[in-house]
Amino acid sequence: MAFLRRLASRLVQTAAVVLVVTFVTYWMLSLLPSDPCFLSVGTGATEELLAECRERLELDRGLFAQYGAWLGNMLTGDLGESYRNGIQVTESLRDKVPVTAWLILYTTVLSVIVSIPLGMLSAVRRDTWVDRLITGGAFSLLALPSFVLGVVLALIFAAKLGWFDLGGYVSPTAGLLAHWKSLVLPVATLTAGIMPFFLRLLRSDVITTLQEDYVEAARAKGLPRWWILLRHVLRPSSFTVVTVAGLNAAQLINGALVVEIIFDLDGMGTYLISAVFNQDFLVVQTLVALIAAAFVATNMLVDATYPLLDPRVRVRNR
Repeated sequence: MAFLRRLASRLVQTAAVVLVVTFVTYWMLSLLPSDPCFLSVGTGATEELLAECRERLELDRGLFAQYGAWLGNMLTGDLGESYRNGIQVTESLRDKVPVTAWLILYTTVLSVIVSIPLGMLSAVRRDTWVDRLITGGAFSLLALPSFVLGVVLALIFAAKLGWFDLGGYVSPTAGLLAHWKSLVLPVATLTAGIMPFFLRLLRSDVITTLQEDYVEAARAKGLPRWWILLRHVLRPSSFTVVTVAGLNAAQLINGALVVEIIFDLDGMGTYLISAVFNQDFLVVQTLVALIAAAFVATNMLVDATYPLLDPRVRVRNR
């Protein structure tokens, strides 16, 4: 029952956050001077056509009524159509969401996999040349803008060496090797900007955990060093990294925008920026809602992993 109550509370919080974010976005878009019907009807629009368009899109109603109609359509799976070209948003998202989803998933997994051994090695070898080399490399990557690194990687490994091509995204159904090759350089670009944060946070937490009494007790028992690091040090030191990984889900959307443009990936990032420039506000509103829901759901998943990392969390939640 306690678990069900916590789950219900989380779901209510998730719904509240998504409602607030989408309503504020809808309100801000309504303040812009442009008229979506001019985009939908075209330059030769008459007052009759514009009035018909506003009635069809329910733009002749109040702000709350417009938002309620949009929200009701969203909940029933009707995402509407683009003001600019009349294409259903659902149809566009079917092709674009997997691109960004795979990009973010691979980046997060690779960042965690690389940062864990490097962060722990840097902490164990604290104040040695190994520590200075790892932390110095991390700071160097942090100082390098992702758009610069992406261009350099594309120039070296695609244009010069020809190891990869810039032909855009390849679906896993077309072959896993081709799929991975199409995302290697974009994932490497995003990982270079995210991984150093994970590494530095893990290094700091591991150094603190190594000074705990239970770690000293494990050493006194004669347990192998690798077992102490994996069992008694890594798990409690992973809280911050896991939390930041969840929070970075939204930040990766911003990074994906630049990367998708550099590597010609037709994902949600390029779709969003195109909708903003074209004043296609329905598409913008829908993408904001999806991003907000994905962000909150990711952080709910992060919260669910805490008891797995530290049993004391389960005890406190009883």
